[in-house]
Amino acid sequence: KLEQESKLLEALPPNLQADLYELVRVPVLRWSPFFVNLSHASPVVVRGLCQSALLPGVTLAREICFGNGEASNTMHFVESGELKYILPLPLPSSTTLEEDSEMDHTSTSKHIMVKRGYYLSEAALWTDWVHCGFLLASTDSITLDLDRRKFTEAVAQNQRARTLAVKYAKKFLWRLNRMDLLSDIILAGDVSSENYSLEKFRFERYFVFISHFKSEAGTEAALMQQGLSSLIHEDAAHPCCDHPEPVFLDSENLVDLSTLQDKVRRSDNIVILLTPMILTRPWCLLEIVSAVANAINIVPVRVERPGEIFQYPSEDFYHRLRFGKVVSAEGMQTLAKEGFNLDAVEKAIRQVFQQVALPFSPHK
Repeated sequence: KLEQESKLLEALPPNLQADLYELVRVPVLRWSPFFVNLSHASPVVVRGLCQSALLPGVTLAREICFGNGEASNTMHFVESGELKYILPLPLPSSTTLEEDSEMDHTSTSKHIMVKRGYYLSEAALWTDWVHCGFLLASTDSITLDLDRRKFTEAVAQNQRARTLAVKYAKKFLWRLNRMDLLSDIILAGDVSSENYSLEKFRFERYFVFISHFKSEAGTEAALMQQGLSSLIHEDAAHPCCDHPEPVFLDSENLVDLSTLQDKVRRSDNIVILLTPMILTRPWCLLEIVSAVANAINIVPVRVERPGEIFQYPSEDFYHRLRFGKVVSAEGMQTLAKEGFNLDAVEKAIRQVFQQVALPFSPHK
């Protein structure tokens, strides 16, 4: 049937062929948020992709469309039929080879039924990609397959399309690199355009978290937030350029202290503004120890201001910390409530000061 349709299309004038391809294939492309935006920014590029870069692929029932571990340079849009995506789940690190051989492997993989309205392996357009699972046809199925090379060539010829692609790719890869479990379906589940958009992953993380003692560095923290946010927003290629609040300021953005550790975990970097009393404040210590526990990149910054000098922790400081003479009893209760003791606090502080602090003197 596909061969017959192809021969009929070839007999039509080129302009009419392009019109038909656009009419049929644009709705398929628009299942992806990127192609929704691209169709608005550069409809001529999308028209060209529909005609020359999207090729139909047929997978008969019980056949494999692609396998786990295979290199891919193709994004797949399911046009018809039904397929099953099988994503192997990681085994517990303690699992032995003998236990693995006896395990029911249906419980160690995730099965997702995909049909019209789904797309897979979008990552192949933006980076070198290896399939993370298997795609098996439950019924005779047709996919529209978008080749990365043809896609790149088409987008590169149009400035608006090229700019959009660069900005989107930065955000997409930023999100991809932070996924706990990689999948050919970026959100393992329903990824139709109604519930999966770029907005869903744009704003769930922060580029910088500023930790500070407000009474000592409230002004400096606000100035740093403003300056960093401006630099990020002005850089069109930055993955957070469209983030309304790329820099999280604990005293400004934090409404519920119970979510403090979650905010730290969802940050790429934490800047610690070093002022005389910061290492005595329980919430500042909680931010530091949470960052260390979650392997967040920490940047210590020494605030330079006349009359206020930060003293780097000495062995005497650590001795007084261990014996409860640095943090108040109430502060220690706060830390304990969040799951940390003074031993964890000491280790975190020591780790922070393994690197040289940067100076910050905005008032000069």
